[in-house]
Amino acid sequence: MDISHQLIHVFYKDEDILGNPALVFFDSLPDINTRLKLFSDNRVATHCVVKSLNDERYKVRCFNNKYEIQCCGHGMIAAAKVLFALGEKSQITINNVIYASYNSDKTISLSLPRLSAQFVSPPDWLEDMLLFNGKTYLPEKAALSDKNDGYLLLEFDPPLAIDVFRGLQVDSEIICVNTKRAIVLVQFDQAKQHLYTRYFAPQYGMEEDSATGSVMRFVGDYIEKKYQCSTFAVSQCSAQGGYMKIECEAERIVISADAKMESAL
Repeated sequence: MDISHQLIHVFYKDEDILGNPALVFFDSLPDINTRLKLFSDNRVATHCVVKSLNDERYKVRCFNNKYEIQCCGHGMIAAAKVLFALGEKSQITINNVIYASYNSDKTISLSLPRLSAQFVSPPDWLEDMLLFNGKTYLPEKAALSDKNDGYLLLEFDPPLAIDVFRGLQVDSEIICVNTKRAIVLVQFDQAKQHLYTRYFAPQYGMEEDSATGSVMRFVGDYIEKKYQCSTFAVSQCSAQGGYMKIECEAERIVISADAKMESAL
């Protein structure tokens, strides 16, 4: 049976920054064997199913090849890209509390409720987790979101050389043994208002995410609190890379990113 789907590269910038691909389906997902084949064929680890609730309101659920993802920024941007391409809408509501808009520069903006970042000391179990060329690196700053299965932010301050930050090897077993939280590594260039990130959630089947947006509702809160900076660019330093812009509003974080369509419905 032929399954109609759309492949979208979210957080795409150019041929060096390819972003994170997502497959978008409508109304229902295909069977698991078909999904796994599509994952393999397209080198993509996330698929989304979109259901229309009414003219401008939609429900979007996102999955990796093992679990449903609680809040998937790149999946929702992918779904919004397809919906905007299919009709004349320029604004929609997703899952009742998330707003997506189509911008004049053809990027997609996603407005999410912000998550408060609580400043804490880095945990002791980080000691052997991060290596580069045989040397251990320890983040100097840390923050938590409020849920035990939420996020742990680890910041290098002062920042590492960018090739070291990109090349850090992360021991996934140490993460799985010690926390239910996804790990986001960050370092911030204040002069250029540019954030560099990496994201790991091996407990949930994601060794390293190519590019992630939903964590920015938490990271944006952290950057604004620490640096008094409400607008900044983000480069995700994964193998595929990702790029987005962030604007911190009073109760929301707005993510703006390009989303490139690769295949037709």
